[in-house]
Amino acid sequence: GVGLFFKVLQGHGLLLPISGKGQLHPSKNSSLPSFPSASENIVPSQRSASLQTCCRLGGGDEARLLLQCRLVVCMLLGLGSLMVQGLSLLCPPACQCYDTSKVFCSEERMREIPAGLPGNATQLFFVETALSSICSGALGSSTTLTKLVFLNNDIQELEAGAFQGLPSLTELEVSGNPLPAVSPGMLMGLPNLSKLSLSANTFRSLQPGLFTPACRLQDLRLSGNKIEALPLGIFHPLRHLRTLDLSQNVLVELPVRLLAPLTTLHRLKLSDNLLARVPPGAFRALGQLAELHLDGNRLEELPDGAFTGLGALRRLQLQHNALGSLAPDIFAGLPNLTVINLEGNRLATLPATLFASTPGLLHLSLARNRLETLPQGLFTNLSVLQTLVLSHNAMGHLPALVFQGLAGLVELQLSHNNFSSLPAGLLTGLPLLTALELGHNHLARLPPGLFDANGELARVGLTNNPWACDCHLAYLLGWLQSFAEPLTHAQAFCASPAALRGQTLLEVPQGQLKCQGVPGVPLEEGLDGEPREDAPGQCTYSNPEGTINVACDATSCQQLSLRLPPSPPLPPGLAYQGTWVLHSRCGTLQLSVLITAQSRDEATSPGLPAVP
Repeated sequence: GVGLFFKVLQGHGLLLPISGKGQLHPSKNSSLPSFPSASENIVPSQRSASLQTCCRLGGGDEARLLLQCRLVVCMLLGLGSLMVQGLSLLCPPACQCYDTSKVFCSEERMREIPAGLPGNATQLFFVETALSSICSGALGSSTTLTKLVFLNNDIQELEAGAFQGLPSLTELEVSGNPLPAVSPGMLMGLPNLSKLSLSANTFRSLQPGLFTPACRLQDLRLSGNKIEALPLGIFHPLRHLRTLDLSQNVLVELPVRLLAPLTTLHRLKLSDNLLARVPPGAFRALGQLAELHLDGNRLEELPDGAFTGLGALRRLQLQHNALGSLAPDIFAGLPNLTVINLEGNRLATLPATLFASTPGLLHLSLARNRLETLPQGLFTNLSVLQTLVLSHNAMGHLPALVFQGLAGLVELQLSHNNFSSLPAGLLTGLPLLTALELGHNHLARLPPGLFDANGELARVGLTNNPWACDCHLAYLLGWLQSFAEPLTHAQAFCASPAALRGQTLLEVPQGQLKCQGVPGVPLEEGLDGEPREDAPGQCTYSNPEGTINVACDATSCQQLSLRLPPSPPLPPGLAYQGTWVLHSRCGTLQLSVLITAQSRDEATSPGLPAVP
């Protein structure tokens, strides 16, 4: 009824004024008269006064005048109620007419197009009826109808010329029907058609010549059918097409020349098909394409030249395929890309130069792959990237400077990985970072100073980690209490010690963060040159540039991360030599690195493996 009418028209860009009692009001611009309803606008005293006035004006026989006045009032009230419900006098009984130009028909017993449809209608909707076929000429002729929709009916046949006689029609939708095939002559007589939707039907193929009469088509939606293959020249007449939606079909291949005529195409959706490969050059002619959706297929690899010719491409959707690797230059020639989605593939490693040719990237998702780490320099060229999603992988280690170059990064997601520790300088160079997700890892603590370079950071996801609420948590707790949004961290709990287990991090007093019996780290001297007492636990030493980091505890240094700067000329046999003084909150540490090149036949120093 009225509720369904309202919802469907809303979905097609229409808005109906509704009274407080759910009634449709005619437009103020309607040429038909509008009358108040009895229940809304005339109270009993007003009705009585109106009736008395009518009788006094009439004169003569009082009884006869009283009957006439009552008849007039009833007619006015009845007609007013009819108009308030949005019904025109010319509307068929099973339909509703709004604003004299929009007609909505929804009757489950309707088996044929009703007679008496308003001749001046511009939009006509048939929703959830029993219509099973549209015969040629069933809609008559109209020079005013511009939009025709058949949604969720029982249509199983569209005869050739079914819509002939509607020369002004620009939008046609026949969706959600058990329609097994489309007649080649279905679009005859529609010279101005610009948008066609045949979604959610059941046809398996399209006949050659189907779109020949619709040469002005700009938007074609064929999603949700059972299309297995497309004839090679099917799109040849569509020289003005801008949107093509073939998603949710069962396409198994993409012929190389299939899309060649669509030189004006801006958006192509091939999502959720059965494509196992993309032939090189398949998109070569689509120089204006801005969006390419290949998600939800069975792609295992992308051949060289898969995206040749797509210089204008801005959005590339490759998620939920079976990609196991990517060539280093697969995105070369796509300088305008702003979105790449690679979520839900089988990527275990990535080439360091993968994104070297996409400097305008804004959003990148690598979630739900098999990544264990990331190569240094992977993001060097992505200075405007805003969102980076790396969640649901198998990463347990990251190079300290892996995020160098991401000066514009706002959101970083590292949740659902295997991190048990993070490098101290991991977030250096991310001044705009506001959201960081670290939940569902194995983190017991974070290195002191981890967030010091992130002045905008306000939200850090910490849930489902085994946080050790001891002295090593002092930095994180201090940061949470000073800078973080409290509600974001309410679900982060202590896992140890036993006395604090189950307590939220924000509820732990600083005075309870103790380390019992943990020896200090022997230090040479403090940053001010004066001897310092041993500091408890682990410290990370680094140089001012952040290119060298060494993590040490009370007994040894376990982890070295360094990016070697250029070395001066060295004697024969030496590959690299360098010495640095590193600093941390614990003090200073002197580090020397000597790298030699030796053949297999040469003797090696004790404890050093031979280098081939």
